[in-house]
Amino acid sequence: MPEIIDPNDFLPRYHQLANILREQISNGKLEAHQPIPSERQLEMIYSVSRTTIRQAIDLLVRQGFLYREHGRGTYVSPQKLQKGISELTSFTEDMKQRGLVPGQKILEIGYIQPPEKVRQHLELPEGSGQVLRIERIRLGDGVPMGLQTSFYGLTGEQTITQEELEEVGSIYRILQEKFHLIPTEADETLEVTLATPREASLLQIEPGSPLLLSERTTYSQYRRVIEFVKILYRGDRYRYLAKLTR
Repeated sequence: MPEIIDPNDFLPRYHQLANILREQISNGKLEAHQPIPSERQLEMIYSVSRTTIRQAIDLLVRQGFLYREHGRGTYVSPQKLQKGISELTSFTEDMKQRGLVPGQKILEIGYIQPPEKVRQHLELPEGSGQVLRIERIRLGDGVPMGLQTSFYGLTGEQTITQEELEEVGSIYRILQEKFHLIPTEADETLEVTLATPREASLLQIEPGSPLLLSERTTYSQYRRVIEFVKILYRGDRYRYLAKLTR
């Protein structure tokens, strides 16, 4: 990609500049958490106006390639975590595969009367009683990556305590080692949504920031539902990969 602004190009100048900076981020010329050149430097290098520069930076911030620190400047965002759309893995496994230390902050854990949508996903009959609900902030190297709300239709003898979850970290590991339930397949939907003020506060992003909403129904080796989970991933930190064949 040429690193010049072409005044005759059909693309607006700010879009050309954004493409140049995005390419520099992708090929490692601009590294994660490194400050980008100042507006004055960009103005001299590319012969564009401050307005064009600010439009380009605003676009890259919205797309998750850059982030701002108040009073300090604009920096390169860490590379997005890529997850295969056909992979059934826990969040803990995802983080370890990418060389990050998985973590969690448990917000709530307890039994509730499930909403109708949750009851249907867990394939429970009407009047079946309470289900276990767990809400957690999922962390990678101490940074909030997602907000996860999970539901489990466990029997009376099957219990998971906060102490167990804090010690083990992975629900899938608890299900397998304690109850001999192995997550083997799942149905998952993905859509884009915007962060509410509460979600933004928990994930340390701006309200209205894009989030990737994943809703997953997980089945055991017996083809019975063991989990319904809703995960809100930060749009600036996650992307999904799908391999298509024909």
